Amino acid sequence: MCDGQENQDLYFIAQKVRGWIRAEYARAESIERREQLLTMRIGLSRHLEKQASTFEELRRLKALHETQFRCLLVSEASTLSGSVNKLALREITEREVHTGRMKPTDELYVRAKAKLDVLCLVQPISPHEFEEAIAKGVEEPPSSEYLQEFSIS
Repeated sequence: MCDGQENQDLYFIAQKVRGWIRAEYARAESIERREQLLTMRIGLSRHLEKQASTFEELRRLKALHETQFRCLLVSEASTLSGSVNKLALREITEREVHTGRMKPTDELYVRAKAKLDVLCLVQPISPHEFEEAIAKGVEEPPSSEYLQEFSIS
């Protein structure tokens, strides 16, 4: 387990990597690339969750990570007008269940399969939890110059 300063450094680095993953995911042109990025994202989330010092911190991190994961999937199925292509989302969530990154009981998968509204699942976390996450450096978007430093093949 990390001490306080190491945790702060870890969260700062994680926020930058998450921001880079979001940007790369938005630019990804292939399913294979998106799958690589999701696998990286999940690995990072699991590592951070192992660093949680309390059950409450772990609960908040898991909720944040789950929402961010769902946001990536919904963004993949979104049209330029901002609406969600329900057929595409169903295929995407089926892919995620098939690869094991999502449980068949996940509410996003269940709703996508039934062609129900999913935007309720990707709403931001509460303002109080968001402020705490920002204080730890969990969600702040990276600067554009930072993104240029990364390159993953």
